[in-house]
This record gives sequence, structure tokens and C-alpha cells, in this order.
Amino acid sequence: MSRRLPLLAGVYFGNLLDRPLRERVMVAVSRSNACAGCTAVHQRWALRAGVTAAELAAIGVGELAVLDHRSRAAVVYATALAESGFRGGDDELVSLVQPHLTDGELRAVEAVARAIALANLTVNSIRASVPRRVSVSGCTRRSDRTAATRSRRGDAVEREVEQLR
Repeated sequence: MSRRLPLLAGVYFGNLLDRPLRERVMVAVSRSNACAGCTAVHQRWALRAGVTAAELAAIGVGELAVLDHRSRAAVVYATALAESGFRGGDDELVSLVQPHLTDGELRAVEAVARAIALANLTVNSIRASVPRRVSVSGCTRRSDRTAATRSRRGDAVEREVEQLR
């Protein structure tokens, strides 16, 4: 993570990624990781950054055709990375998104996706460790429903990869 800090600083304080694109990525990865708390926060921030409600709804169901090519490529790339556990090695996916994102943007999207995935893991872990009678606002427990949702989103990512081809 420490080697990604300068990259994240460039994302947040420079202009490596614009705010709407960054928030689209954060919402998509948070949804993929079933973190309702992070999803809700980043949806609000996305709206403030200029992302439309229609775009957020499309990200939520994996129907990304309403996004511009650059945003669509970033969301597909970040979601695929998150769903693979950031194992990398998908050269075909990289080659499909490269026409829409520079190498620097790809690295920035990955850094943002990793950062929000860590936040998602933290929030979901806290939620799982809190007794049921105590409410942690907006967080969800992993369940069979979550696995089904993740599976549907995985199918949506596959459809989007096919669209990029």
C-alpha cells in the first residue's frame, strides 16, 4: 500500500483521475464487495461530483451502456480486479481497456479500487464482529444473498468485457 500512496495522492489532490470517474470506480467496487455503507457514502459523493442518478443505477445493476467509454472501461477494469482479489494477470482485459484509459489512469484506477476494497473489508469486518443487536449503519453481512449478488455482477462484468471486444 505504501508504494501506492503517492499515486493515491495524485488521484485525490492532482488530476490523475477526475472526481466523477473516481467516484464511479468507488461505487462499483463497493457494490462488488457488498459494502452498503461505503456504497451509500460514495453514491452521495458521486452525485456531488456530477455523476447522474441514472449512471449510479446502471452501475448498481451492471448495465454500463449509459456510461461513456472511459468510465465504462474504468468501472469494468476496477470491478474485475476486485472480484479476482487483485490477482492481476488478465492481459486480455488490460488490452481491452487500454484504448480508453492511459497507462497512468489504469494504475490510478487500480490504486483507487484497492483503497476502497480495503475500506470495504474493514467496514464489513467490523460489521461482522459487532453483535447483531448493535446496528452499524449501512453495513451488510456477507450471506448467500451477497454471493448471489456477486455472481450476477460477475456475469455483468463478463457482458461488459464482451462489449469492449
